[in-house]
Amino acid sequence: MQDDLQKLIKMVDQDGPLKNWVKSETIGEVSFKNKTYRIPVFTIGSMDPEHPILFMTGGVHGIERVGAQLAWSLLKTTLDRLVWDTSLQELFTHIRLVVVPLLNPVGYYNFKRCNGNDVDLMRNSPVVAVEKTPFLLGGHRYSKILPWYQGDVGSMELENKALYDCFMKSCGLSRCVISIDFHSGFGMKDRLWFPHSYTRKPFSEIAEMHAFTRLLEKTHPYHIYKIEPQSDGYLLNGDIWDHLFLELKLKNPKSIYLPLTLEMGSWTWVRKNPLQLFSRQGIFNPIKEHRLKRTYRRHHLLYDFMLKALRSHGAWTDHDPAIQQRHFNSGIERWYGKQDIQAP
Repeated sequence: MQDDLQKLIKMVDQDGPLKNWVKSETIGEVSFKNKTYRIPVFTIGSMDPEHPILFMTGGVHGIERVGAQLAWSLLKTTLDRLVWDTSLQELFTHIRLVVVPLLNPVGYYNFKRCNGNDVDLMRNSPVVAVEKTPFLLGGHRYSKILPWYQGDVGSMELENKALYDCFMKSCGLSRCVISIDFHSGFGMKDRLWFPHSYTRKPFSEIAEMHAFTRLLEKTHPYHIYKIEPQSDGYLLNGDIWDHLFLELKLKNPKSIYLPLTLEMGSWTWVRKNPLQLFSRQGIFNPIKEHRLKRTYRRHHLLYDFMLKALRSHGAWTDHDPAIQQRHFNSGIERWYGKQDIQAP
């Protein structure tokens, strides 16, 4: 992975056809056992701060390596196409793509779920659950030797600080933002989760989330995803995407922001190759090369859909109050089953 990212950085930084379309930066450096690891970010397309943005991340949990690999695959394909694809070049004059393919390099290269300080980065933000969370799984501060450790009270790890700064700098003024964070875990279905994690109450973009979902279902009726609130699975303390959502809405209340998490169901890989259960890496990742490549192909359709949905966001982020109310009511009925909640 390190060599692959270095090749992409070299590809972007050298003089050539990508020079005017892409830039790469280092948003942070972390040290572990006398080694220093960089956290790269790639930015593609329009530099207009108000233009729509797709913000992609992978490798938050280092052991879920397929997430970082999928982010790298989508980024690599995009860079290769930008060299010759004039239609893609035209698309990126109107939108921006920001990719942090490997947020937790220490975890990735050392086969750890957490970072070098044994902190779970997905439970390491100031957000505190207002309802009961599962014991340990929902985030805790008992001891770093236990999984799902949140870290110290009132502080975020360097990786999350870098992510926060990058996200707010890139997306703070945008009219419409979709973020997608790639993970893998148990289950037979690939899930698209949306906020919140700290409460079961609907989040303020439920009308837009329903409109986005209906657009996906109408244009891709055979898509593979189960779309649901994160809270349908379990509640968390310190979810970083809850934190970024709340912070962005404070800074730019008129922005539309849909934070998505792609949770790839790893049971499908284990079912086809049960011996993976005896491998620490195999529980969360496809081991065989052809299954990894199939995973790359599996999600390219969603990626393409998100880019085009952002380009045409006015078609589904309608500001007509009556249409918004209908989407809100439909979203509440679909995901929460509560008819008595008023639109935020």
